[in-house]
Amino acid sequence: MSCYISSGAALGCSDGIGGIKKIYIVGGTGSTLGGITGFTYDADGAITGGTAAANTVLYGFDLKRNTSSLAQNVQKNFENGTIFFEQVLTAVLFRYDQTKRNQIKILSQNDQIEIIAIDQNNTFYYLGQVNGMYLSGGDASTGTAYGDRNGFTLTFTGQENTPANTILSVALDEQTATANAVLAAVFTGVTVTG
Repeated sequence: MSCYISSGAALGCSDGIGGIKKIYIVGGTGSTLGGITGFTYDADGAITGGTAAANTVLYGFDLKRNTSSLAQNVQKNFENGTIFFEQVLTAVLFRYDQTKRNQIKILSQNDQIEIIAIDQNNTFYYLGQVNGMYLSGGDASTGTAYGDRNGFTLTFTGQENTPANTILSVALDEQTATANAVLAAVFTGVTVTG
């Protein structure tokens, strides 16, 4: 494998925006790593298909704008010749309630979580695809003043040998179709809710 690039990148337009607007967490009885397998890719490496294990559900969590983020940090040890990409997803859920509390408790016990994150530009990222992610930190807070946030801040971390692949639908346009429809079109046999 060559370590040399074969193209550059144009400056492009200033038309992107920051932030994560929604996440889907793989759950159901297919919630162990490998809930979705048999991935297919386009020529650029974007995920265009996959098959869900029986009873795999993608549970959606809506996020308010300007609160949640995804960072993929390059971790390289020059002397050892090793490199990996640390995926860090910060998701803010508003309003502390018993249902969210129960789901977060379960998530905290799972060390192989697969997450699909959608940014404000409608780019879909598959996180923890090979090694899984885990709930590495966060808090549940009531706030102090009336205007303070009441809810959860969740930090999910994963380490992969490559940056997260994006997801592209061959049948639907990610810019106009609903996220649920795109994911159902890409992943055979999956149930998408939320």
